[in-house]
Amino acid sequence: MNISKMRPAWTVIELIFVIIIIGLLGGIAIGKLSTTRDDAKLSATVANMNICIQDAYNHYTATHLDYTQADHSYACDLNNTKCYDIIYAIDGVDFNVTINTTREFYCADIENVGGHLAKSYDFGGIGVER
Repeated sequence: MNISKMRPAWTVIELIFVIIIIGLLGGIAIGKLSTTRDDAKLSATVANMNICIQDAYNHYTATHLDYTQADHSYACDLNNTKCYDIIYAIDGVDFNVTINTTREFYCADIENVGGHLAKSYDFGGIGVER
């Protein structure tokens, strides 16, 4: 066998190192993708809660009636506002929103992201007189 006819090739050690590096990079990428997905779910929950509050306000403005669970929009559905608990207005009692950090694992950060929405909303009052 002539040495000049041998092709350059990877050694077994080099292949093992390449496989280890690819595995590490893959593990980091999967972790980042998982975090991004959780952030998107949290952002969607906050956006849906904001829409729900606006819907309750618009309902009261249009009808001067309390926004009840029977009237609620798709945005107020429990599946879309998993990080919040809603107490609907009944007989003039305020529309209340509280945070729930235990319903889903991504809700742990809800206080920092959408905690400003958790409060009591009073849509009643005196309308504009002309």
